[in-house]
Amino acid sequence: MAVSADPHSTDVLVIGGGPAGSAVAARLADEGHDVTLVEKRAEGRHKSCGDLLSPRAVAELSQLEIDPMSFGGHPIQGVRMIFGRQRADTPWPERHDMPHHAVVIRRDELDEQLRRRARNAGATVLMGHEATTPISERGFVRGATMTLADGTIRDVNARFIVVADGASSRFGRVLGTSRQRRWPYAIAARTYFSSPRHRDAWVETSLGLSDPQGNPVAGYGWVTPMGDGNVNVGVGVLSSYRDIKGLNTLKLLTAFSDHVAVDWGLDPTQPLKSPTRLRLPIGGSVGPKMGPTFLVVGDAAGAANPFSGDGIDAALMGGRLAANVLHEALTTGNSTTLQRYPVVVAEEVEAYRKVGRLSARFLGRPAILKPALRLATRSDATMGAVLRIATNALRDDDTAGGAERAYRLASLAAKFAPSW
Repeated sequence: MAVSADPHSTDVLVIGGGPAGSAVAARLADEGHDVTLVEKRAEGRHKSCGDLLSPRAVAELSQLEIDPMSFGGHPIQGVRMIFGRQRADTPWPERHDMPHHAVVIRRDELDEQLRRRARNAGATVLMGHEATTPISERGFVRGATMTLADGTIRDVNARFIVVADGASSRFGRVLGTSRQRRWPYAIAARTYFSSPRHRDAWVETSLGLSDPQGNPVAGYGWVTPMGDGNVNVGVGVLSSYRDIKGLNTLKLLTAFSDHVAVDWGLDPTQPLKSPTRLRLPIGGSVGPKMGPTFLVVGDAAGAANPFSGDGIDAALMGGRLAANVLHEALTTGNSTTLQRYPVVVAEEVEAYRKVGRLSARFLGRPAILKPALRLATRSDATMGAVLRIATNALRDDDTAGGAERAYRLASLAAKFAPSW
């Protein structure tokens, strides 16, 4: 028989200790609210991501007074795009609201620093607490029952709940969230190798990956220099690729590692960690994003960028917006304020996400993908345009160029397309 621990009460219960959940907890604790953050793992974890904080993510962290360079981050000037024999070093787009650099930091270290930031702000952080069952009161979710690592059961009661437990989001599924099946998702796989080029200042992105039959794959490979003796090597593929169910992404990762081995001076037979794989909902494809007493953020809401699969800046942004809405609800005592959350998220990124989802659907077709890749990589300027679109760093001033014009056309087409 399971032992029950003393119940715990809080204003806001945040389920999940990744970037989205920790950002919400830190911001609400800064405002003086009683916040409890629970994470099912007793210690940090590795995740199938590129370990890259985009300039947008670095800007979001700056708002939390977190500088990833202060705890071992490695600066990145831009992206080296490669397609066939073509390659171009493309600096990050210049925008007044973002730094002109990105930062590489291991995901487990980033998560720990964000949880520490929440804890220092006054939030209660409980590791090794897995939220398993919602606590209901007159039909409203008012907390969750936790299972601790030793099997102990503990109830945490709350006025509001934030669901931020990642791409699989078991707690979100219990509350009724689901992915739009017609919308694309991504599959990523990555590992680490030792490399003499670990201090390079450019992330290398290879477009035009091929499946074992030589057909183009809607996705890309990356090599991210970590600055610590190692590089992160990975691949990401969109589900719109016609044979996605038959594609083994771990084998694709092996083939890509073999391909970059000479250039990066790595031994593809000696990965430092076992390769990991992740299926990731993208483009806001999971809903609903709110209920009468709960909000869904980060990967649990399918928030990752539909062009690049980058989820950290979207998680931090979603955490910021969720915290703003919850702060107002707690201050005014009006829970209907939570209805604003999907609205403010849509105002911020829905148009961009819809263009991304539409693009992903068409790029899964080889007849479209091949000429699109040739067009996108024909010059340094077009590669720069691709980077601005892929990172949602479009210009909105007199310096707007081809990327912005192409995006406006795609956005106009997306308005008349089905809600993909």
